[in-house]
Amino acid sequence: MIREGRKPFARLIPADYMGMCIVTEGPPRRYQWLNEAGAPNKLLSQYASLQPNDFVLQSVIRRRGSVLRDSEMISRRELVRSPLYQQSREMGVNLEQVMAVLLEIQPGVYCGITLYRDRRRAFTQREQARMQFLTRDFTVAIRNSHFIASPSTGEHLLGALSQRQNFEFIVLEPPSVERHRSPNATALIETWFPKVERTRSGLPRDWVEQLRRLVRMDTHERSLNDTLEHTRDEETLLVTFMELPHPRSRRPWAILLHPRPESIPFPAKHVKELTPGELKVATAMLRNWDTDRVADELKLSRHTVKTHAKRIYKKLAFDGHTDLMYQAARLLKQI
Repeated sequence: MIREGRKPFARLIPADYMGMCIVTEGPPRRYQWLNEAGAPNKLLSQYASLQPNDFVLQSVIRRRGSVLRDSEMISRRELVRSPLYQQSREMGVNLEQVMAVLLEIQPGVYCGITLYRDRRRAFTQREQARMQFLTRDFTVAIRNSHFIASPSTGEHLLGALSQRQNFEFIVLEPPSVERHRSPNATALIETWFPKVERTRSGLPRDWVEQLRRLVRMDTHERSLNDTLEHTRDEETLLVTFMELPHPRSRRPWAILLHPRPESIPFPAKHVKELTPGELKVATAMLRNWDTDRVADELKLSRHTVKTHAKRIYKKLAFDGHTDLMYQAARLLKQI
């Protein structure tokens, strides 16, 4: 935005330099200078040391949203004695005239725009009025840029978490305008839902309808209805709906997909210590089945199941069925 807008803006209000800074509140305030060609970059690189004595910042903070000329900030005598002016001359920048404004982009986020001239030619009241007229357009453009960047940052974070915590996700505008999905989300959906159960966009119809309902609910109702479970064979697909924070009134939602087996996974470190028969029995026991259920499911006698169980406990130094489940859960990958 700065690169494309600087030249036409300079024709409207001639200036030798233009600086733009994003300011975020907090202890301490953060100043992010957005340097492009035409900004006094030498001076801005030293800004941290100059900030306590920056008469421009001190002035526009007191009158947020108002375009101020240097004559409204400080007397000429004080200006030429200021550290900002003195250091600009040492660097060959010569900031003789200044006009600036601090715009509130959203609560706690501000944008400072400053025009500099390196010769004694004051900004006129007409130029001040032009810049004041444009402040609303600046605010909207910068806010839109900020909105575009924020979801991107959030989706990158969501992607990093999905890799660490083994889930897939889809981000969409309710009820079905998709904005982003993780790499394996499509394959997971196609595995669980036949084509007849999906919309043209590829989302399961149940999810679209659930999201429509959630959008109309209050916060308490949502907390009771934000999860769906799909089960088949020995797996469960847990689907969680989450409204994402966003400055716009119509917020995006994330659908988190957690595929998980019905049983606790058997720890990989113990697999080689058991025979194939013992491993089948141990895996069945991790579904919290009793001896009769394990025997029925695996087509074994109760005696065989008990024999395998004793050998499993002895080889792995477990105290019994409860300890087997505890140790397996303890060795799961931590979130």
